Amino acid sequence: MLSYCLLIFSCFNVVDLVQGDASYSHTIPYGEEECLLIRVPRDQPHIISGSFDCLDTRISTDPIRVALYNSKEERVYSSDYGDAEGSFSSKGMGKHWLCLENGLTYEQREDRDSRTDPRKRVTRTIGFTLRVKKSATSKASEVLGDAGSNDVEGTTQLLLDLTEDLNENFQVLTDHMSYMKAREVMHRELHEQTFTKVVRW
Repeated sequence: MLSYCLLIFSCFNVVDLVQGDASYSHTIPYGEEECLLIRVPRDQPHIISGSFDCLDTRISTDPIRVALYNSKEERVYSSDYGDAEGSFSSKGMGKHWLCLENGLTYEQREDRDSRTDPRKRVTRTIGFTLRVKKSATSKASEVLGDAGSNDVEGTTQLLLDLTEDLNENFQVLTDHMSYMKAREVMHRELHEQTFTKVVRW
């Protein structure tokens, strides 16, 4: 399941609020999977969330798959093959793994009709964002303390959950805007190189 750990993204429960937020882009050769180890404090549930986007616009995204595994190495999120973008969110504690695959198991699928087109066997760049933060439940219990028992029909908890969902959706939107900016930089560099060659010619 896990080929190897690429990075270690650690959160240590030193202060009251544990939060991690990081954005990366990584180039993965065809036929490989690379996994990141995410360390989440074990004492309280945290939300592990993020999004991904294939930054290569001119090649097929068919062999790409992104998966999130929990501390029991059970898959809690998996994109479908060919998804160029997506987002994930899971509540958990302990170690988690985020795995980025570029064709490792693509050719072993049962629904495959023929051999993989050689044009799909290329290196791809995947941009992804990863966030680790305390869940609304643990924040509410810290803030409200004994007053949490006065929560009328779970109204406070419901409002906290809705606020958390809305905030997560805004963060995913921000992620996709940053991916678009990264694509623009790549295209600008390509145009500059092309114009330079035309001028020299």
